[in-house]
Amino acid sequence: MAAGIVKQDPGLLFEGTNFTIVKKAGKAGDVVGNHNHPEANIIFTVVQGKVKVLLNQSEEHILTPGKVLNFDGDNHIQATFITDGAFVVNLMKK
Repeated sequence: MAAGIVKQDPGLLFEGTNFTIVKKAGKAGDVVGNHNHPEANIIFTVVQGKVKVLLNQSEEHILTPGKVLNFDGDNHIQATFITDGAFVVNLMKK
């Protein structure tokens, strides 16, 4: 049995008692609608392309590969793919 598991397709990657890891891929112009995750602390990592993230409909972050955004899931997030790309969201239960 292998010690590690590798996944790369969009969707739910891993889930445990205290965490959920999801990968989202999209085309330029695709939008992930405004929502929040009050039960979690969030680490948002762009792995491909360029993504604009709005927190609470006003705080803007432009993220590219290598940039990581951390925020409390009480805040609302909306993400727009500026270019084709993908990001990984780590939700860690509070």
